[in-house]
Amino acid sequence: MITLYAFATPNCQKISIALEELGVAYEVKIIDIRKNEQNAPDFLKISPNNKVPAIIDHDAPGEPMSLFESGAILTYLGEKTGRLLRGRVRHDTGRWNGYIGR
Repeated sequence: MITLYAFATPNCQKISIALEELGVAYEVKIIDIRKNEQNAPDFLKISPNNKVPAIIDHDAPGEPMSLFESGAILTYLGEKTGRLLRGRVRHDTGRWNGYIGR
């Protein structure tokens, strides 16, 4: 199970779309950035850059793992499910994530 911390932003929508398309079980917790909830100490433990989206993968090997930044989350989901990131597409995705992240 993945917990998605999100608000109504395009980057958060990318993650929810990916979770749906990949068939990954998840729940959503709204972080209302209009109320500065992204600065709450509990949320900063999950996303130290105080931004959404962020996830916690409760089924990660060993112990639950948190991730933030949409590019990193999408890459992780692709690798976790074994879908989306195969062969040349994997390298193209990495290149575009690096370019867009600037």
